[in-house]
Amino acid sequence: CRKLGVDILVGSGHKSWAASAPTGILAMTEEMAEKILRPSSIRGDWSGRSFPAKELPLLGCTVMGAPLITLMASFPTVVERVQRWDEEVKKARFLVEQLERIEGTRQLGVKPKQHTLIHMESQGLYRVSQTHKRKGFFLYDELKKRRIVGIQPGLTKHFKLNTYGLTWDEVRHVAESFLEIAEKYGLKTS
Repeated sequence: CRKLGVDILVGSGHKSWAASAPTGILAMTEEMAEKILRPSSIRGDWSGRSFPAKELPLLGCTVMGAPLITLMASFPTVVERVQRWDEEVKKARFLVEQLERIEGTRQLGVKPKQHTLIHMESQGLYRVSQTHKRKGFFLYDELKKRRIVGIQPGLTKHFKLNTYGLTWDEVRHVAESFLEIAEKYGLKTS
């Protein structure tokens, strides 16, 4: 934590690390640990039992067994992933730039992108879905024809995509496909 200049570091093991759920990472400075992870001082009225090793803020049990092993096993991949993170983010930013060329389409959230998960809003694609016989599924169908999967079926107004792990050619293919779909349905592109 000190090297990063933070007091507390939290990470989702089953999302960010691709380990099995429910896992995660919680790290903190000693000063924060003294404040946050104070042990239980409760003593039973009639039994007199106490649980001095139980850290109250940590509900449930610590992770053991297979979930812990998958978290440990995923660490080398996380290290490798972080080393090429800047390139992965460039791909996400490129795709956002291309998708925002479509009438009524914008990226939601922090700009410029700092990660590869992209949340888009498209009033234009949503308008198309209102009159299309397949409604919101038209976008999913059009992308599937172009060998693109991952967009939740039925969504056109708000949808998420992730460019992580795609090659530049694949990212360009996704961008060109969205632009083709927009033009096919009469949406303006810049």
